[in-house]
Parts: sequence; structure tokens; C-alpha cells
Amino acid sequence: MRFLTVYFLITFSMNAVCQFYAKKDHLEYGFNIGTYIANNNTSILYDANTYVATSLESMLNRNNPNFKYISGINFLDTQFGGMGNWVIDDAAVPAEMSYSPGFLVGLHVGKHHPKFKYYLDYNLADINVTGTSQVIDAIYSPGDANFTSPVIISIRGRERRNLFNLGLVLDFINEKDFHLGIPFEFQLNQVSLINNEIYLDGVNQAHNVNHIPANLSNTTGNNNPGGFGFGGGSGLILTLDMAENIMVSFGYQGYFAQSNFSVNLNHWGLQHAAFARMIWMKE
Repeated sequence: MRFLTVYFLITFSMNAVCQFYAKKDHLEYGFNIGTYIANNNTSILYDANTYVATSLESMLNRNNPNFKYISGINFLDTQFGGMGNWVIDDAAVPAEMSYSPGFLVGLHVGKHHPKFKYYLDYNLADINVTGTSQVIDAIYSPGDANFTSPVIISIRGRERRNLFNLGLVLDFINEKDFHLGIPFEFQLNQVSLINNEIYLDGVNQAHNVNHIPANLSNTTGNNNPGGFGFGGGSGLILTLDMAENIMVSFGYQGYFAQSNFSVNLNHWGLQHAAFARMIWMKE
């Protein structure tokens, strides 16, 4: 019996020492930097066709009294040899848009217990979205001597997302030199359109896309649809010791979250984030 008691005490002491978070109530704070990959199901907002006051066709229509792309129209007349000699390719409308991986930066504060950690993160993600359409020759076919090659219409946008994450990390592997945890998060997010414009290859001046406040009623301004959504997710976080009370974490998290630009565009989808986190621990 005495042997079992001694064995239990030694084993418990060794396990406590070998745990990465051996002491209760550690407070930590730090910053995050990484990348954010948005779900493409809201990139349609930027296609200059679906959720706009002035469509791509209207912007390149010389008879349109408002928001027409004058420098683009003049360039196309010169390129194709006159009015009526060019037309927007119907097969390229609406343009297929896609998000690029965005830059993510933010702040982190958390509190540890031996078997779990709870925390609050604020992250800011800045994301670009791109797509293309084209203008084609309305008179001549590709085999004709006077045929003019298509002119590419580039469509681009920029979006900002404010991400507030309330999370809990549970132990998966808890060793002396590293910790592998599984996070579970609730997310509140705010999405907003920063800009949306088109430009023609060969024309230096871009042209802003005008969005409809009435159609996108949940807006933060006359031409900036946006709003609040929520969601949740999980992933994996690896934390390593760097120095006394200084750690670094590397993580991936996937979120099933709503991107709420308006009552008409508020899709749910899987979003992704990969990040590094520098942490200072206060005992």
C-alpha cells in the first residue's frame, strides 16, 4: 500500500511538471498575423452586374446620362475603329469573381487552466476580389483581316472584415515543451465593401461601380453595403515555448459563418484563417 501511494505521488508530480500549462490562472496577451480566405459565395457583390445601380453595359453606354465610363468608351471607339463596332461579350457577363487570400492582423487575450484556455480575439482582414469580362468585335469574325482582338475589362474590389472571436481551447496533446489544442469559437463579424471599380486594359483611369442602396438596404453608406453576421468554427493550434513567459502559436481555423452585406446578400459559408501568434504570459 505504501509503495502504491509513493508511486501515485511521483507519477502525479511528473505529469504536473510535464504539462505545458502547469499552473492555474495564467493570463496571456499577444497579437496575431496571418491570412484569411473568404468564401466566394459573396464575391458576386463585385461583378458590376448583379447588385449595382449602374451595370457594366450602362457604364459603357455613351447614351447613359450618369456614371458612364467616358475614357473607356473613347478608348474602345479608337481601338475598334468607331461607334457601333464593339460590344460587351454576353458570355462574360456576369463576370466570375473570386476572393484572393487576404491579410489578417489582430489582438489576443486569454486565460489558462491546466486543461483548457478561454480567450477573446479581435482580427481585421483586408481582402481583394477580382474578375474579368471583355469587349469583342461586333463587325468582324476572328478569321477576317480587319478583326480586332478582344479588350479585357478588369473588375476588382476591396473588402474589410472585423472579426470578434470568443473561444475555448481544449487539450489534445499537453507536453512540457509544446501544446496542441483544439479551439472552439463563436464569431461575430462585420463585413463592408471598401471599393469596387472596373478598368480597361490600355486605359489608365479606372471607373467606380455604383451600388444600389435601395436594393442593398443594409448599408454603411450610399455606396458601401455591409453589416453584421455570426458563426462558429474549430481547428488546431500548436503552441511552443520561445523564452520564459514568451510563446508562439501556429494555427488553422475554419468557420461556418454568415457574411451579411444586405437582406438580399447574406450567405453562409466556410471561411478559413491561418495565423501565427506571439504571446506574452503573465503569472
